[in-house]
Amino acid sequence: MLKLTEDKKRLLSNFFSLSALQGINMILPLITLPYLVRVLGVENFGLINFALSIVMFFTIIVSFGFSLSATRELSINRDNHQKVTEIFSSVIIIQTILFILSFLILFFLIFFIESFSKNALLYYMTFGIVLGTVLFPTWFFQGMERMKYITYINVSFRVIFTVLIFVFVKDENDYIFVPILNSLGAILGGIYSLFLINKLFDIKFKIPKFDILKKQFVDSYHFFLSRVANNGSRYYATAIIGIYFGNIAVGYYSMVEKLFFAFMSLGGVVSQTIYPYMSRTKDIRFFKKIFLSIILLSIIILIPTMYFNKELLLLVFNVEDIMLSKLFIIVFSGSIFGIMSALVGYPLLAGFGHIKYANNSLIYASFIYLIAISISSILFNDIYMVAFSIVIYELSGLLFRGYYINREKLLWKRR
Repeated sequence: MLKLTEDKKRLLSNFFSLSALQGINMILPLITLPYLVRVLGVENFGLINFALSIVMFFTIIVSFGFSLSATRELSINRDNHQKVTEIFSSVIIIQTILFILSFLILFFLIFFIESFSKNALLYYMTFGIVLGTVLFPTWFFQGMERMKYITYINVSFRVIFTVLIFVFVKDENDYIFVPILNSLGAILGGIYSLFLINKLFDIKFKIPKFDILKKQFVDSYHFFLSRVANNGSRYYATAIIGIYFGNIAVGYYSMVEKLFFAFMSLGGVVSQTIYPYMSRTKDIRFFKKIFLSIILLSIIILIPTMYFNKELLLLVFNVEDIMLSKLFIIVFSGSIFGIMSALVGYPLLAGFGHIKYANNSLIYASFIYLIAISISSILFNDIYMVAFSIVIYELSGLLFRGYYINREKLLWKRR
């Protein structure tokens, strides 16, 4: 009988916790998305997602790479209570400052740009998600390898506020309730998470020295650039589609994109789960087994999904449209590249200390992505070319990371 070490038991617990969370994150949108598309219409659904794409830039700013830098540092120092408290307090202070700066930027955008000002309430209500991001230190639970608490909190609040969407959103004029409920769920979940951290880990907020704050900020800078490149380019694509092709096109693209990232989360769950473990153990044999298993599983799921895409889209959204189907096929063509890239990024490259390579690979790929999006929309005005840009991005990121892995001969290292 196979005997599991404490490390492996914790990995399994964290994996199942994050898998349950991602499962809920996949199922709940599949319940609400069809309802919102039908009740609000594709155009209002697109408007909501356009506002969300703008606000999500600010979540990148306040997160500032701490989901990786602080996670890694907490994992290494989790038995040192003083150090853990220091890390926690430093990150919260920096995120609070970044939140204030982000709100000021949004205020000026709304004040000076007409298209923002006429939907000011929508943007302000959506911005509550940024506050929820600051209040909910996911990075803390990941670094302490206690991810089940992330699952408990997220699932509880997401289920409650998903139900409330059906209660409050009854026709196309109720679109404002969607960002309000999403923001309330994020904020209340964040408040409860801070309560748990204090109760379970006995972490009390302390103001650290300036040098410590500076170190946390500097250490997260490269991770921040990576996140700007990775997630920022994603939101840039949605924003560009809204500007050049209108809210209906945004609606269709958002419908496909949400399914795409739900599928891509398979790689993200495994990456987040094994990253702290790989940082400590450098167990390359274990990584190879996980990598091959996840890629095989992804391919098995992807083939029927691509083949029956029209039936899937009709089932989920009750919409049958040639543009929607084409966007689905194009975008999902890049999913395997994306999952492979996620798996070889932070668990492997960063886990072996090559953080710069893991980050730079996404930064380089994002430059290519941004150029491809801009050319596709501005010069060719072709939404399908814009959609294909994500395939270029995922493949480029994988190739850059593959180059670094081969150069450092990581796959041939022994534990």
